[in-house]
Amino acid sequence: MYFKKYNTKQKQIYFKAYLNLSELEIALNRIKEADVFKTQISVLGKVSQYYLDKEIELSEGIDVIKVYWQKVLGNHVRYGRFFNSEMGNIFIVGSLASTFLHQVDGKSLATLSSGPYGILRGMGVDESIAVANLKTLNSGQYLLIIRGFEADIWQLEYVLEENVIKQTPDRSY
Repeated sequence: MYFKKYNTKQKQIYFKAYLNLSELEIALNRIKEADVFKTQISVLGKVSQYYLDKEIELSEGIDVIKVYWQKVLGNHVRYGRFFNSEMGNIFIVGSLASTFLHQVDGKSLATLSSGPYGILRGMGVDESIAVANLKTLNSGQYLLIIRGFEADIWQLEYVLEENVIKQTPDRSY
């Protein structure tokens, strides 16, 4: 999780990692319920991890990952895949898809060896935070990235943390 206060008139960035798709889906539903539309939401994940979580075999026909995200986030959601030599096959969903997939000399930015790192750094993310989040992604977790103004991110952070609290079992005996 990362939230850095800098120029509050500019968009801020918030990261949260999820171990599996069901946790991420719950968080995305909570975000929808919060009705904060001034934020930009993106998700990064490993293609192989998606197939493991869904317990399905890799397919070469219909992009089942795209179909899944269209059901979760709507038919007009931006989506793409890229291969990064350090992380493997990654999918990107949401507002940052066009940035990660932007073509330079015939290659998308994200396919370059330092592409995802450079993109995060270009958005203003501190070096150590960018590295930590990419390691988290590489370990198989899903990375939720929210861009928005400070007040909106604070609201969503509260909603997401409240979600964690509600899911924690009551341990009072």
